[in-house]
Amino acid sequence: MKPATSNNLTSLKILKKLYHHQNAHYDPVRHVSIYQEDILTTQERQQLEQDEWKANDILAVNHDSLVQCVRSWGQHAALSLTRASAEFVAAVGGSYPRGMTVLHSTLFAYHVPDHAYQPARRLLACGICGFPEHDAASGREHCENIAAIRYALYQGRLYDSLIGVYTDLQERMSLPAISPTKQDIAVFRKLLQQLDQADQDMTPGSYEKSLTASKLIKGHAGTRRDVLQSLSFAGILPNSHIQLNPGTWTAFEDIADPEVPPNNTKGRSDMEMPWAGWQGKLGVDWAKAHQLFGAYLS
Repeated sequence: MKPATSNNLTSLKILKKLYHHQNAHYDPVRHVSIYQEDILTTQERQQLEQDEWKANDILAVNHDSLVQCVRSWGQHAALSLTRASAEFVAAVGGSYPRGMTVLHSTLFAYHVPDHAYQPARRLLACGICGFPEHDAASGREHCENIAAIRYALYQGRLYDSLIGVYTDLQERMSLPAISPTKQDIAVFRKLLQQLDQADQDMTPGSYEKSLTASKLIKGHAGTRRDVLQSLSFAGILPNSHIQLNPGTWTAFEDIADPEVPPNNTKGRSDMEMPWAGWQGKLGVDWAKAHQLFGAYLS
Protein backbone atom coordinates (compact mmCIF):
# COMPACT_ATOMS: atom_id res chain seq x y z
CA MET A 1 0.00 0.00 0.00
CA LYS A 2 1.25 3.49 -0.73
CA PRO A 3 2.37 5.28 2.47
CA ALA A 4 -0.31 7.97 2.29
CA THR A 5 -3.02 5.34 2.61
CA SER A 6 -2.06 4.60 6.22
CA ASN A 7 -4.12 7.68 7.14
CA ASN A 8 -6.58 7.48 4.22
CA LEU A 9 -9.96 6.84 5.79
CA THR A 10 -11.60 6.20 2.42
CA SER A 11 -9.20 3.37 1.62
CA LEU A 12 -9.56 1.87 5.08
CA LYS A 13 -13.34 1.86 4.73
CA ILE A 14 -12.94 -0.04 1.47
CA LEU A 15 -10.68 -2.59 3.16
CA LYS A 16 -13.15 -2.99 6.00
CA LYS A 17 -15.79 -3.87 3.43
CA LEU A 18 -13.46 -6.23 1.55
CA TYR A 19 -12.22 -8.13 4.62
CA HIS A 20 -15.57 -8.45 6.35
CA HIS A 21 -15.96 -11.98 7.70
CA GLN A 22 -19.08 -12.50 5.61
CA ASN A 23 -17.02 -11.88 2.47
CA ALA A 24 -14.52 -14.63 3.33
CA HIS A 25 -14.67 -17.81 1.27
CA TYR A 26 -12.64 -20.80 2.39
CA ASP A 27 -10.30 -22.36 -0.17
CA PRO A 28 -10.27 -26.10 0.67
CA VAL A 29 -7.20 -26.73 -1.46
CA ARG A 30 -4.93 -24.12 0.08
CA HIS A 31 -6.78 -24.07 3.43
CA VAL A 32 -6.99 -20.29 3.53
CA SER A 33 -9.72 -17.63 3.37
CA ILE A 34 -10.12 -15.77 0.07
CA TYR A 35 -11.95 -12.43 -0.12
CA GLN A 36 -14.16 -11.69 -3.13
CA GLU A 37 -13.40 -8.43 -4.93
CA ASP A 38 -16.76 -8.36 -6.67
CA ILE A 39 -18.24 -7.00 -3.45
CA LEU A 40 -16.51 -3.70 -4.28
CA THR A 41 -17.71 -1.03 -6.68
CA THR A 42 -15.65 -0.13 -9.73
CA GLN A 43 -14.56 3.08 -8.01
CA GLU A 44 -13.49 1.17 -4.90
CA ARG A 45 -11.44 -1.27 -6.95
CA GLN A 46 -9.77 1.61 -8.74
CA GLN A 47 -8.87 3.16 -5.39
CA LEU A 48 -7.18 -0.05 -4.23
CA GLU A 49 -5.32 -0.28 -7.55
CA GLN A 50 -4.11 3.27 -6.99
CA ASP A 51 -3.00 2.23 -3.50
CA GLU A 52 -1.20 -0.77 -5.02
CA TRP A 53 -3.19 -3.02 -2.71
CA LYS A 54 -3.56 -6.70 -3.63
CA ALA A 55 -6.83 -8.06 -2.27
CA ASN A 56 -5.56 -11.61 -1.78
CA ASP A 57 -1.85 -12.12 -1.26
CA ILE A 58 -1.52 -15.85 -0.69
CA LEU A 59 1.82 -16.97 0.67
CA ALA A 60 2.90 -20.58 1.08
CA VAL A 61 5.03 -20.64 4.20
CA ASN A 62 6.85 -23.00 6.49
CA HIS A 63 8.52 -22.46 9.80
CA ASP A 64 12.11 -22.40 8.62
CA SER A 65 11.56 -19.98 5.72
CA LEU A 66 9.76 -17.48 7.95
CA VAL A 67 12.43 -17.63 10.63
CA GLN A 68 15.20 -17.06 8.09
CA CYS A 69 13.41 -14.11 6.47
CA VAL A 70 12.65 -12.46 9.79
CA ARG A 71 16.20 -12.91 11.04
CA SER A 72 17.58 -11.42 7.83
CA TRP A 73 15.24 -8.44 7.92
CA GLY A 74 16.18 -7.82 11.53
CA GLN A 75 19.55 -6.65 10.22
CA HIS A 76 18.03 -4.31 7.62
CA ALA A 77 19.06 -0.68 8.04
CA ALA A 78 15.53 0.55 7.33
CA LEU A 79 14.11 -1.40 10.27
CA SER A 80 16.03 0.11 13.14
CA LEU A 81 14.86 -0.02 16.73
CA THR A 82 14.99 3.78 16.80
CA ARG A 83 12.43 3.88 14.00
CA ALA A 84 10.27 1.24 15.68
CA SER A 85 10.21 3.22 18.93
CA ALA A 86 9.16 6.38 17.11
CA GLU A 87 6.37 4.66 15.20
CA PHE A 88 5.09 2.89 18.29
CA VAL A 89 4.82 6.20 20.14
CA ALA A 90 2.87 7.53 17.13
CA ALA A 91 0.57 4.50 17.36
CA VAL A 92 -0.05 5.01 21.08
CA GLY A 93 -0.80 8.68 20.48
CA GLY A 94 -3.14 7.86 17.61
CA SER A 95 -1.51 9.58 14.62
CA TYR A 96 -0.16 6.36 13.08
CA PRO A 97 -2.14 3.22 14.02
CA ARG A 98 0.01 1.13 11.64
CA GLY A 99 2.83 1.47 14.16
CA MET A 100 1.17 -0.64 16.86
CA THR A 101 2.98 -3.88 16.04
CA VAL A 102 6.37 -2.46 15.06
CA LEU A 103 8.00 -2.51 18.48
CA HIS A 104 7.27 -6.18 19.04
CA SER A 105 8.15 -7.25 15.49
CA THR A 106 11.47 -5.37 15.52
CA LEU A 107 12.54 -6.82 18.86
CA PHE A 108 11.43 -10.25 17.66
CA ALA A 109 13.50 -9.96 14.48
CA TYR A 110 16.55 -8.70 16.37
CA HIS A 111 16.67 -11.58 18.81
CA VAL A 112 14.88 -14.68 17.50
CA PRO A 113 17.49 -17.47 17.36
CA ASP A 114 18.13 -19.60 14.31
CA HIS A 115 16.24 -22.80 15.07
CA ALA A 116 14.29 -25.72 13.66
CA TYR A 117 10.69 -26.28 14.72
CA GLN A 118 10.68 -27.45 18.32
CA PRO A 119 7.38 -28.73 19.74
CA ALA A 120 6.33 -26.89 22.87
CA ARG A 121 5.86 -28.84 26.08
CA ARG A 122 2.09 -28.22 26.37
CA LEU A 123 1.13 -26.14 23.33
CA LEU A 124 0.53 -27.06 19.69
CA ALA A 125 3.23 -24.68 18.50
CA CYS A 126 6.96 -24.16 18.28
CA GLY A 127 8.14 -23.62 21.83
CA ILE A 128 10.77 -21.14 20.67
CA CYS A 129 8.89 -18.79 18.33
CA GLY A 130 5.20 -19.77 18.65
CA PHE A 131 4.73 -20.90 15.04
CA PRO A 132 1.50 -22.98 15.08
CA GLU A 133 1.80 -26.70 14.60
CA HIS A 134 -0.16 -27.17 11.34
CA ASP A 135 2.21 -29.23 9.20
CA ALA A 136 5.34 -27.69 10.69
CA ALA A 137 6.68 -30.92 12.13
CA SER A 138 6.65 -32.54 8.68
CA GLY A 139 8.24 -29.53 7.02
CA ARG A 140 5.31 -29.05 4.63
CA GLU A 141 4.07 -25.61 3.70
CA HIS A 142 0.71 -24.09 4.51
CA CYS A 143 -0.86 -20.92 3.16
CA GLU A 144 -1.61 -17.55 4.70
CA ASN A 145 -3.47 -14.61 3.18
CA ILE A 146 -1.07 -11.92 4.27
CA ALA A 147 -3.21 -9.19 2.69
CA ALA A 148 -5.77 -9.76 5.44
CA ILE A 149 -3.03 -9.64 8.06
CA ARG A 150 -1.71 -6.43 6.52
CA TYR A 151 -5.19 -4.94 6.84
CA ALA A 152 -5.21 -5.82 10.54
CA LEU A 153 -1.91 -3.95 10.93
CA TYR A 154 -3.42 -0.84 9.32
CA GLN A 155 -6.29 -1.07 11.76
CA GLY A 156 -3.75 -0.63 14.54
CA ARG A 157 -3.65 -4.19 15.85
CA LEU A 158 -0.75 -6.01 17.45
CA TYR A 159 -0.15 -9.15 15.36
CA ASP A 160 2.51 -10.86 17.45
CA SER A 161 2.76 -14.23 15.67
CA LEU A 162 5.69 -15.20 13.44
CA ILE A 163 3.61 -14.61 10.28
CA GLY A 164 2.52 -11.26 11.71
CA VAL A 165 6.15 -10.25 12.26
CA TYR A 166 6.96 -11.37 8.71
CA THR A 167 4.08 -9.36 7.22
CA ASP A 168 4.93 -6.23 9.20
CA LEU A 169 8.64 -6.22 8.37
CA GLN A 170 8.16 -7.09 4.70
CA GLU A 171 5.95 -4.07 4.10
CA ARG A 172 7.78 -1.61 6.34
CA MET A 173 10.99 -1.97 4.36
CA SER A 174 9.26 -0.03 1.58
CA LEU A 175 7.41 2.48 3.78
CA PRO A 176 8.89 5.79 4.94
CA ALA A 177 9.75 6.21 8.60
CA ILE A 178 7.14 8.05 10.68
CA SER A 179 7.83 10.47 13.53
CA PRO A 180 5.40 10.98 16.42
CA THR A 181 3.66 14.30 16.92
CA LYS A 182 3.99 16.36 20.09
CA GLN A 183 0.52 15.15 21.05
CA ASP A 184 1.58 11.51 20.54
CA ILE A 185 4.55 12.02 22.84
CA ALA A 186 2.39 13.69 25.49
CA VAL A 187 -0.08 10.78 25.42
CA PHE A 188 2.74 8.23 25.66
CA ARG A 189 4.31 9.97 28.67
CA LYS A 190 0.94 10.27 30.38
CA LEU A 191 0.27 6.57 29.87
CA LEU A 192 3.52 5.51 31.51
CA GLN A 193 2.91 7.92 34.39
CA GLN A 194 -0.58 6.49 34.92
CA LEU A 195 0.77 2.95 34.95
CA ASP A 196 3.52 3.82 37.39
CA GLN A 197 1.08 5.55 39.74
CA ALA A 198 -1.51 2.75 39.66
CA ASP A 199 -2.87 1.45 42.95
CA GLN A 200 -0.76 -1.31 44.42
CA ASP A 201 -3.50 -3.92 44.14
CA MET A 202 -4.65 -2.98 40.65
CA THR A 203 -5.04 -5.90 38.23
CA PRO A 204 -4.64 -5.80 34.44
CA GLY A 205 -8.42 -5.86 34.04
CA SER A 206 -9.06 -3.07 36.51
CA TYR A 207 -6.34 -0.95 34.94
CA GLU A 208 -7.88 -1.42 31.49
CA LYS A 209 -11.19 -0.12 32.86
CA SER A 210 -9.37 2.87 34.34
CA LEU A 211 -7.59 3.54 31.05
CA THR A 212 -10.87 3.39 29.14
CA ALA A 213 -12.46 5.84 31.56
CA SER A 214 -9.55 8.27 31.17
CA LYS A 215 -10.09 8.41 27.37
CA LEU A 216 -6.33 8.78 26.97
CA ILE A 217 -5.89 6.19 24.22
CA LYS A 218 -7.99 6.48 21.07
CA GLY A 219 -9.72 3.43 19.63
CA HIS A 220 -11.46 0.48 21.22
CA ALA A 221 -10.63 -1.93 24.02
CA GLY A 222 -8.51 -4.07 21.70
CA THR A 223 -6.35 -1.07 20.86
CA ARG A 224 -5.67 -0.34 24.51
CA ARG A 225 -4.95 -4.01 25.23
CA ASP A 226 -2.46 -4.13 22.35
CA VAL A 227 -0.60 -1.09 23.67
CA LEU A 228 -0.26 -2.68 27.10
CA GLN A 229 0.70 -6.07 25.68
CA SER A 230 3.41 -4.46 23.53
CA LEU A 231 4.89 -2.65 26.51
CA SER A 232 4.79 -5.90 28.45
CA PHE A 233 6.61 -7.86 25.74
CA ALA A 234 9.37 -5.24 25.91
CA GLY A 235 9.63 -5.62 29.69
CA ILE A 236 8.62 -2.02 30.30
CA LEU A 237 5.60 -3.33 32.18
CA PRO A 238 7.01 -6.03 34.48
CA ASN A 239 5.05 -9.11 35.38
CA SER A 240 5.06 -11.39 38.39
CA HIS A 241 6.00 -14.59 36.53
CA ILE A 242 8.83 -13.96 34.10
CA GLN A 243 11.33 -11.19 33.51
CA LEU A 244 11.39 -9.88 29.93
CA ASN A 245 14.12 -7.69 28.50
CA PRO A 246 14.25 -5.77 25.19
CA GLY A 247 17.86 -6.87 24.74
CA THR A 248 17.36 -10.63 24.95
CA TRP A 249 15.18 -13.40 23.56
CA THR A 250 12.62 -15.26 25.69
CA ALA A 251 11.06 -18.41 24.27
CA PHE A 252 7.37 -18.29 23.37
CA GLU A 253 6.38 -21.16 25.65
CA ASP A 254 8.18 -19.60 28.62
CA ILE A 255 5.93 -16.55 28.20
CA ALA A 256 2.68 -18.32 27.36
CA ASP A 257 3.05 -21.54 29.36
CA PRO A 258 -0.44 -22.42 30.58
CA GLU A 259 0.97 -24.20 33.61
CA VAL A 260 1.63 -20.78 35.17
CA PRO A 261 -1.79 -19.11 35.09
CA PRO A 262 -1.73 -15.59 36.58
CA ASN A 263 -3.72 -15.33 39.79
CA ASN A 264 -4.60 -11.69 39.31
CA THR A 265 -6.92 -11.84 36.29
CA LYS A 266 -9.92 -13.19 38.21
CA GLY A 267 -10.41 -16.09 35.81
CA ARG A 268 -10.56 -13.99 32.64
CA SER A 269 -9.75 -16.32 29.76
CA ASP A 270 -9.10 -13.44 27.34
CA MET A 271 -6.14 -12.12 29.33
CA GLU A 272 -2.80 -13.28 27.92
CA MET A 273 0.75 -13.18 29.12
CA PRO A 274 2.84 -11.16 29.52
CA TRP A 275 0.35 -8.34 30.21
CA ALA A 276 -1.72 -10.74 32.31
CA GLY A 277 1.12 -10.98 34.82
CA TRP A 278 1.34 -7.25 35.58
CA GLN A 279 0.20 -5.81 38.91
CA GLY A 280 -0.17 -2.22 40.03
CA LYS A 281 2.61 -2.62 42.57
CA LEU A 282 5.04 -3.45 39.73
CA GLY A 283 4.53 -0.10 38.02
CA VAL A 284 6.89 0.71 35.15
CA ASP A 285 10.47 -0.40 34.60
CA TRP A 286 11.85 3.05 33.82
CA ALA A 287 15.33 1.80 32.95
CA LYS A 288 13.87 -0.26 30.08
CA ALA A 289 11.50 2.55 29.13
CA HIS A 290 14.43 4.94 28.76
CA GLN A 291 16.43 2.31 26.89
CA LEU A 292 13.77 2.19 24.17
CA PHE A 293 12.04 5.56 24.43
CA GLY A 294 14.56 7.87 26.05
CA ALA A 295 14.21 10.43 23.28
CA TYR A 296 10.54 10.89 24.18
CA LEU A 297 10.77 10.81 27.97
CA SER A 298 13.26 13.57 28.71
